[in-house]
This record gives sequence, structure tokens and C-alpha cells, in this order.
Amino acid sequence: MSHGPWHAEWTFISKNGVTTGTAHAPRYVDIRTAVFMAAGKSLRDLSHDETAEREEPWKLLVGALYSEAMLTADELGIWQYTSPDGWAGVTIRFTP
Repeated sequence: MSHGPWHAEWTFISKNGVTTGTAHAPRYVDIRTAVFMAAGKSLRDLSHDETAEREEPWKLLVGALYSEAMLTADELGIWQYTSPDGWAGVTIRFTP
């Protein structure tokens, strides 16, 4: 059974540690949600059970996931993103 044509891999490196993972789904929106959840988890301050303030790298990732990731992956088969500060590394693949 196929998990769908959308696939994602991510690594987030923050002061709280490293968050890595993958997702496979039939819809891009499910992939985007999985990436957002992992990114949010990477920013969570485990000692206070809350999320750290989301600064510029988070905003750039959100913008890219909404504006270019799906179209680029659909056209080229792959979209890759690395944040300027090294916090995020995300790859999204579309394999119909």
C-alpha cells in the first residue's frame, strides 16, 4: 500500500536538541502540517512546557512552505530548504 506521492524529511537543530523525522502522505497539506509540528516541537522549551518565541527562521520556513515548496516539488520532483542560521533542513519530494 502506497502512502501517497508526497514525502518529507526534516532536521531541526535548536538549543533543545535535534529533531528529525519523515512523513509520507497523499496530500501536500498533510506533509506541511507534519513539518510544522516537528518545527514547533524543536522550539519547545521542555523545562517550561511551552514553545519558544518563533523568530525569523520560523517565519521564513512558513513562508516557503506556503509559497514555493509544493509548486517546486510538483514541477521538479524535489524542494529543499536550509534556514540561514542552520536551524532547519527540510526536503520535500513529489513522486507521482
